[in-house]
Amino acid sequence: MTKISTYLGFCIRAGKIAFGINRIEAQKRAYLLIADGELGKNSFKVAVKEKERLNCPLIVTEKGLLGELAHRPTVKAVAILDENLAVAIVKEAQQKPQFKFYSGGEN
Repeated sequence: MTKISTYLGFCIRAGKIAFGINRIEAQKRAYLLIADGELGKNSFKVAVKEKERLNCPLIVTEKGLLGELAHRPTVKAVAILDENLAVAIVKEAQQKPQFKFYSGGEN
């Protein structure tokens, strides 16, 4: 899991991450959305809508994990704005059971 934390750190330092549902909605392009398992039901619905609009994957983490990985405990949703880092995070997340790829329906 440290690789994903490192990739998120790169995104933060490069300014290639949007924190929170409101900022995600403001993006014209994103390559990956990540939602924490603690994200509220209404916010999760917005995340799913944004996944469709932005045509990118949505990963749902175990409760509390996203804030821990991003070193921001209150963060419940982020958009990755760098294509290469998004690909690296997806590749790493596919190997970890704490990450589930949203494909519709209940997660």
